[in-house]
Amino acid sequence: MTWSLVPYLAEISLRRGALLFALILAVLIGGTWATINVTSHYVLNRNAKNTATGWATFLAANVTDLEKIAGGEQPSAQSLMFLQAARKAGQVFRYVIYNREGLSQFVSDAHGVSFVDISVLNPEARRAIATGAPQVDMKSATSPDMPEYFSEAFVPVRVGDRPVAVVAAFVDETARRQDFVEGIAAASVTLCCLISVAFGIPAIAWYRRTREKQGADRRIQFLAHHDVLTGLANRARLNERLDAALAVLPPAGAFIAVHYIDVDYFKQVNDTLGHDAGDFVLSTIGKRLMAMTRIDDMVARLGGDEFVIVQPSLLGKHQAFDFANRIVSVVGAPMMFNKQEIRVGCTIGIARRIDVGAADQKRRPRFVRRQGQRPKQRPLLRPGNGRSHAAAHQSGTHRP
Repeated sequence: MTWSLVPYLAEISLRRGALLFALILAVLIGGTWATINVTSHYVLNRNAKNTATGWATFLAANVTDLEKIAGGEQPSAQSLMFLQAARKAGQVFRYVIYNREGLSQFVSDAHGVSFVDISVLNPEARRAIATGAPQVDMKSATSPDMPEYFSEAFVPVRVGDRPVAVVAAFVDETARRQDFVEGIAAASVTLCCLISVAFGIPAIAWYRRTREKQGADRRIQFLAHHDVLTGLANRARLNERLDAALAVLPPAGAFIAVHYIDVDYFKQVNDTLGHDAGDFVLSTIGKRLMAMTRIDDMVARLGGDEFVIVQPSLLGKHQAFDFANRIVSVVGAPMMFNKQEIRVGCTIGIARRIDVGAADQKRRPRFVRRQGQRPKQRPLLRPGNGRSHAAAHQSGTHRP
């Protein structure tokens, strides 16, 4: 079974996905930085060692009496002149000639060219004699008169197959190393930025797509249970709420009231002022009904001009009747649309249930459908003074 990253990313949460992308990006940048640092140090060391080896080999090839100097004899005038010139050459700040036992004999540095006062045994020089191969190393300064970073190469000198001396060259690599590190650092930063951009653009696209998908999912979930125009609960959500309310026994003496509201003269508003005005009327009524209900109440739109309000835990019939009268007043209040005053009325039916047996639960849907199919009264049109409106009409409250 193959595993794909794309379906996995599509299913993970936004927060977890952002953390995953940040972690992967950090690993990529950190790995790139570490790789560049290791590579740069290797290249720098290799270059410094080659430079030191080259200078040591160059000295060994031009000083013809190295064996005599290593044996403690004075160098020839030609060799002395070369050694004096070589100590002023560029990056090389010191030369040392060792005998075949690895003891220092002659030194050329900033202080001059001379034999050493006390011979010092150098393990690297002895190793070069023993192996017959150059010994190269990189070091940092151990004293104030030394460069901050330098390389040293111990090159064995042979006459035939016989080792006769070791020439050591010390090369100042401080400036070159600084330039190299700065260049590598700039390249590293640039490469890390490119990786961030190359990785960040898809990450941002995924983030936006995920946000849009989550928003669309929330919108779909909302529309599955709410009316698009008013934002109120729809018929499906109403049925769920009624099932839940009827499944719970109310407190002693309390009951559930269902107010069925039919807006009067809504068709006349649509016919005279257009569908935009009708949508405005429905939306305004929905907002007014929401504003007058309790937290536990539920306002739903069944469709067209029909609304339902569910009121749980009422203690008396008068509470339901008083609330119905308030609905009539609120719905009948004037509305302004495009500088036109609109007035509509409503007819209300109330159903209340004290016991919540299975038979009552089966009867509840029939009540809702019966009220939704009840024929409307004939619209009453009363033209206003320069105003287009539907005549206000408050019919009596139906009490089935």
